[in-house]
Amino acid sequence: MSKAVVVLDPGHGGYDPGAVAHGLKEKDLNLALGLAVAERLEEFKVLLTRDRDVFVSLADRVALSRRAEADLFLSLHANAGGGRGFESFAYSGLKPGHRAFVAQKSLHAEVIGVLKSWDIIDRGLKQAAFYVLKHNPAPAVLIESLFIDNEREAGIWQEKHFVQTLATGVIRGVRSALGLSPENGADAAPKPRPDKPEHKSLYTVQVGAFAYIDNARQRLAEAREAGFDDAYIYHKHF
Repeated sequence: MSKAVVVLDPGHGGYDPGAVAHGLKEKDLNLALGLAVAERLEEFKVLLTRDRDVFVSLADRVALSRRAEADLFLSLHANAGGGRGFESFAYSGLKPGHRAFVAQKSLHAEVIGVLKSWDIIDRGLKQAAFYVLKHNPAPAVLIESLFIDNEREAGIWQEKHFVQTLATGVIRGVRSALGLSPENGADAAPKPRPDKPEHKSLYTVQVGAFAYIDNARQRLAEAREAGFDDAYIYHKHF
């Protein structure tokens, strides 16, 4: 049985920092969370719209979801604008009962569950017409985790274990959204394994596998020049 495909979308990146406040850049927080979640979602095929500090257009983020035939697309953001708390979004143009709303409910409940330790306000399940939600063929959810222009919540983002704890909530939510038990191993942070070598990365393209991202990009460009427009890079941790 093939694994369900989850696309994690760390918002912003490169020359687009997102919100900036209290010494934090939203793009960095989104990426840290995305990488933490991807590392621990071993039961799914996980794709990241970006795995480093680069700019990726909204259209390209959705295009990856379409090519991968994703079962779930999750866009990761931190908030700003003078408020506080956690909120989630699904596309406002969907009919009631759509899978995106079901996934949103699961993700929202699990994330707010772990945020209770910090007395984070639940701003609720919301709807919007954000590009990555509106144009996505997959059930798509966008989460806004705390307001970094709020001094207290910016400080929480900088606490030692916060990112991994938030990742736990996201992981539980993804599992629940895709019909698995949310507590099956996802409630614990990853344990060190001294008997194992350090993690390495393998960048896999449809026409080859490479240990270095530059080589993967070169082969990807060659594949697209040859007419394989749907070729893409799959980043696998092992």
